[in-house]
Amino acid sequence: MKIISKLNISSKFARRILPLLSLGVFIFLLIRISRNSSYKDLQKWGINIPRYNAPNRVINNSQILDDKTKKNIKQELPLIHRPSSESKVLRALLTFYPNDQKQAFESEFRWFYHSWTEMMINESSLWRTDLIVYATIYESIFKDLNCVHNQVRINAEEKPQCRVFSYIRIKDRKSKHEPATNYQIINEKRSQLLHSYLSNYGYVDSINTVWEYYHSYSMYDYILRTDLDCFLTSNFAFYVPYNQSLLVGRGGYSTLFNSKRLKRIAHDMNWGHADKKSLGSTW
Repeated sequence: MKIISKLNISSKFARRILPLLSLGVFIFLLIRISRNSSYKDLQKWGINIPRYNAPNRVINNSQILDDKTKKNIKQELPLIHRPSSESKVLRALLTFYPNDQKQAFESEFRWFYHSWTEMMINESSLWRTDLIVYATIYESIFKDLNCVHNQVRINAEEKPQCRVFSYIRIKDRKSKHEPATNYQIINEKRSQLLHSYLSNYGYVDSINTVWEYYHSYSMYDYILRTDLDCFLTSNFAFYVPYNQSLLVGRGGYSTLFNSKRLKRIAHDMNWGHADKKSLGSTW
């Protein structure tokens, strides 16, 4: 009887422990496999692993075209694509200037304007990059910088120009929803809805200008919608999106690694550090 009872206990114990042991062995093998798998092995199965600070600054995209044969085609996308030096390129920079916040935005606009003029020093003589500003008032700052008012580009040979177009902000429309110029298209019902639901949203005009003012930039090959609290680097003088692609930001402006690194750099250079993270497009 004692032998039978011990066998019963052992069999019950085995039934309980064996599944756990099997699960443990499976997890162990999975960990070993994942550790031994290289980045290229993961790419074969279409798994994208972020690769920061790549030697050639190239984005690798793998796409499986045939599920049966599992054949991959890798396309190399340059971070900076330089077209032929003989090609003619028309580009436009679209931005919004809030006149009622002049104290904060005038200096930002002047710096952005300065980076635009500095960038064009390195630009091909066949390229043209215009700065297009949507603003409520054509005021003195635009006149001082020789920006033309409500004038679109006529041809590809015309020199680069700062162009200001009149725009009525959503919060100021109320019952009047009429175009400010012939180049603006306003859908009255849409405009009323924007005023009803988004008039208190401070950034609605930055995007809405692109929607309503298509005819002010439709003649360009490429456009860049940006904010005033940014600037252009010299590399932009050679840049167009690769293969007619559309580029957008993905957010996530800061990581723990970057935050610690910037704090260390500030300390090394004897700079003050505000300990602010994820500041958006400004960062």
